Amino acid sequence: MPVADEGPPVSRRTRRLVHLFLLVFAITGVARLELFPFSAFRLFSELRPAERESWELRAVDEAGDEIPIGIADLSIGYRNTTTQLLDFDDRSPADQDAICDAWVAPLRARGTEVTSVRIYAVVQGVRPDSPPPSRELAFECGSAG
Repeated sequence: MPVADEGPPVSRRTRRLVHLFLLVFAITGVARLELFPFSAFRLFSELRPAERESWELRAVDEAGDEIPIGIADLSIGYRNTTTQLLDFDDRSPADQDAICDAWVAPLRARGTEVTSVRIYAVVQGVRPDSPPPSRELAFECGSAG
């Protein structure tokens, strides 16, 4: 019976590199380290909460109608509203008003008259059969006009 040609033999250096790669791969997973390009696979291994909490920003016009504030329209410094909202209630009223003014600046540039800004805390279930999201007024900047 003829023997199939297995190609050139694998060098010792290549075997060591493969073993080292597999060792680092296993260590990053077990130690839960995120070292690029290795992953601890937390995306698939951590439990997710049943509810997702988020914020909703709404500008209020002269008629009392709410207009959604588009985060993508904001200047770069105000696009990460989550960090600004973490300590929003600890800020001075002047700081709160300045942040609210920055949030509504794109709407005002388009000619919308804004009288205030409402910030809602939104809780939404992540399962498809969850009830509709609940929304509660967390803050309101009344002098955004």
